Order: sequence, then C-alpha cells, then structure tokens
Amino acid sequence: MSDTMQSWDPRGAVVSSHLDIASALLPLKDSEILSLAVGAGDIAPAIAAAVKSATVTVLETQGATDDPPPLSNLTYKSGGADRIPAEDDSFDIVIVNGFLSRIPEDRRSPVLREMRRVLRPGGLAYIAEPAPGGAFNEITRVFKDEKQDRLAAFDLIRGTVSSGAMALVAQKFFQMPVVIADFAAVERGYLPPDARLSGAQKADAQKKFERHMGPKGAAFQIPTRVDLLRKSD
Repeated sequence: MSDTMQSWDPRGAVVSSHLDIASALLPLKDSEILSLAVGAGDIAPAIAAAVKSATVTVLETQGATDDPPPLSNLTYKSGGADRIPAEDDSFDIVIVNGFLSRIPEDRRSPVLREMRRVLRPGGLAYIAEPAPGGAFNEITRVFKDEKQDRLAAFDLIRGTVSSGAMALVAQKFFQMPVVIADFAAVERGYLPPDARLSGAQKADAQKKFERHMGPKGAAFQIPTRVDLLRKSD
C-alpha cells in the first residue's frame, strides 16, 4: 500500500482547521493521547479544550511551552522524542505535527520506533507535515529551505508502511488557514531551531510576510499532509 502514498496531492485538498481534520480522522473521545510538541504547530491544547473526555499529554521536546492553558485533561512533560518517558502500550493516539522533518535525520527512525512502542495495539499515529509550496513556505525558506527534509521524512514514513512495522490507514491533504499576528511570531513559533539569518535575509523574509498583512495579521493557507498509521493488534 505504500506505493500509493503521495507526499502531496492538491486534488480535493479542502481548506480546513487542523482540529477539524484531527477530529474527523481520530477517535478522540475517551482516548489517551500523546503529542510531540514543536512550536506553534502543537494542536494538543485545542484537542484537550474541545474533547473533555480525552486525556492529553504533551511531550515538550524543545523546551517549556509559554503559558500553557489551564485544562484539567492536559499535562506537559519534558523529554526526548527518541526516548519517550512512558511505558510500552501507554497511549491510544500519538500526534506529531511538523516534527519529523525538523529533527536530525539520524533521530527520525528512533522517534518512529518510540511512537510505535508507546502506542497500544491498534493505536494510531497521526503524523502531519507541511507540504512544499505555498506563500508561507516562500517566507520560511528564506531562513531554511526544508523541502528535502520534508521529503526525507515522508520517505521514512512510507518505508515504515512498506516494511510492515505499521499499517497505513489514510492520507489526508488539506490547506490549513493560519493568521499570524506579526513577523516576530514567525520567528518564535514557525522556524526550525537551527535557522539562522543575516540582516539582509531577515529583511527579505519580513518584506514577504508584510505583503500578507491585514487588520488582524497576515493570513496564509499552509498545504499540509497527514499520514495516519496503525500499530498492529
């Protein structure tokens, strides 16, 4: 089935919030969920707020989250995604959003193995990655062009399916609407940790960003792919 997987398919790629996509693909009610957090991409707080019966744990892999929402079903822990501090078969769902492509290549396979380890039999791995292209990508690629990293992460996911380690349940392609208040928010939450800019590069990126500014901020639609995998029973 892995030979039918695609890194991006614009046909039928609806404009939708990430929460709506996750809600349609995942049995969130009464589930124990682990989210590997990365910057502004973490959707765990939105899930915890929308689905009170879900128990959500966020593993902060890149430092503490600023002012996490005070939700009784949302917990934050520190740790590495390639050594998740949890027992085997601990979670029904593991959510990873924009994470695999942003970690060093030699850590990606260990992270996938750890995701599989902590999932219960029949559990689901929800792996979301931005697809190359789009106006927002034209801004972030000034900092660092992530196209090859994103394609390499996709190839690893496809290899996981072809090896039989996990089964493909579905792929979903959508355009995620995002409104970003200012350019400083891009630097805080949307860039890879190793991104470095000269003054000229930063000015170029900021100029491109400000072309999209409106009364409430800069509006974008980010092409996004979800690979939904299942651990065998």
